[in-house]
Amino acid sequence: MRLSFARGSVAFGVASAFSLAPVALSAQPGGVASACALDANNPKELGIMELTIQRARAAQAPADRQSALKGMMKELDTKPERYAKNPGGFNLRMAQGLTLWAMEPGIGYTPARASLGFVTNPTATIDLIDALDGAYKAIVAAQPSCDSDVKALRQNEVWLAATRRALDASNSGDLDTASIYAQRSLKLSTQSPYPHYVLANVANQKKDRAAAIGHWKQVIAESGADTSYRELKNNSLYLMSVNQLEAAEAASGNDQKMLAKEAAGSFKQLLAVNPDSPDAPNIMSSWADALKLAGDSTAIPSVYADMLAKPASYSDVALSMAAVIATRANKTDDAIALNEAAIARNPNARDALRNLAATYYGKDDFSKMFAPSRKLVTIDPNNFDAWMMFAYASQGLSKAVKMPEAKKGAVQTAEQRKAMEAANVERKAWNDSTLKYMGVAEGLPVKVDITSFQRGAKEVTLTLQFEQQAATDGNYTVTVEFLNAAGAVVGTATSPVGPLKKGEKKSVPFKAAAENVTGYRYNPIK
Repeated sequence: MRLSFARGSVAFGVASAFSLAPVALSAQPGGVASACALDANNPKELGIMELTIQRARAAQAPADRQSALKGMMKELDTKPERYAKNPGGFNLRMAQGLTLWAMEPGIGYTPARASLGFVTNPTATIDLIDALDGAYKAIVAAQPSCDSDVKALRQNEVWLAATRRALDASNSGDLDTASIYAQRSLKLSTQSPYPHYVLANVANQKKDRAAAIGHWKQVIAESGADTSYRELKNNSLYLMSVNQLEAAEAASGNDQKMLAKEAAGSFKQLLAVNPDSPDAPNIMSSWADALKLAGDSTAIPSVYADMLAKPASYSDVALSMAAVIATRANKTDDAIALNEAAIARNPNARDALRNLAATYYGKDDFSKMFAPSRKLVTIDPNNFDAWMMFAYASQGLSKAVKMPEAKKGAVQTAEQRKAMEAANVERKAWNDSTLKYMGVAEGLPVKVDITSFQRGAKEVTLTLQFEQQAATDGNYTVTVEFLNAAGAVVGTATSPVGPLKKGEKKSVPFKAAAENVTGYRYNPIK
């Protein structure tokens, strides 16, 4: 099945074709499993109809098949009093006949009654789906013990054809047809996620968010724990989560809190079934956003609690995102621990290095900013912010220098003068360092920022944005080296950049065939 959705930044894959098949029953001659207390052979005319059904199924010529079915439907229609004592058996035979007629080429779903062999109201049309639904309901009304068996019988060839037609129409963009056939599918059986998935797509395309969310909920419910529906269920769960969050963002007051709480629960469920998904960082971020909108900020640490406890079980990307979430929740110590864990997993984790330095700054741990910043500029040397981290650290250390107190009117001792001079020297050194690194950042001829870093199994793409700082036009040849976890080069990509005028920005992709990529680096651009 091919369904595309414009909403959201993450797309879970959906199989190109679902395996659809009518339910197979271990049936007795009457067509209903033995657990059902229904005798389809009484009176004998109903038993004889079993042979008619078999003959119709076996017939190769349409004329022979239709002749057998017409005779059966005429018999059921003209002598109903004969079957009054066995409405269950009567309606089972009616359902079997209607099923075969509905699958007959060229008949359609609303033929004239006479064309099927009915003699009463011959010119009126009959809706085969409605008639089948009515027959199944009548069986259960007459024999409640047959309920589960009838539910299985409802997923027959007619249901299968309607469901496939709905899926095909949805894939081709024919939303009205898709909706019609999905509703027909649901008329026959509500115990399948497929028609709800189609109706969710239709509602989503028509921007009926409430209806789409309702059908995605049904997809999830009907999928249950059946692994054959995993992709369908996960895709629906993601789309429902995103739409719930968007609905919450557009709402206010108690409505916003209610919708956000639902979204938070959905994202939590989604992450639980996809903990190793490349989209896990985005799911976590959305979960945290939903909790905040729901007014439950105290629960945000639960988003990354398992990562704090077992960081080795998660990727550096997931740990880095968890650190961002912790920072937004003002959980600085958690953010530091998560960033450090990300760097332990991947020493070239650019975002974790940058964010760790920034988090140390937020805690006034200025001296700790240098180690991650030094590593950062070795892999990302034209990153303006990376060099400014040194300036921020130096400025913080300058302000932190303790100057000896001088008492008014008192004569300074030699020791006091020495301490004052040492403090002034230290402060000046840090001030000089601040100016030095500001000069390095501002003196970069071109600034580089990362736009995206897509790491596939066998291919990697890094997109860098270049902004010319120098007054003269810039022309550069940039080579990116892609690194594995051990820091070894596993791929390279080279691209010309320029000409760039002062203030001009340009994004350039660097793509390479490479496996196990965890980071990148490039030489200083001068």
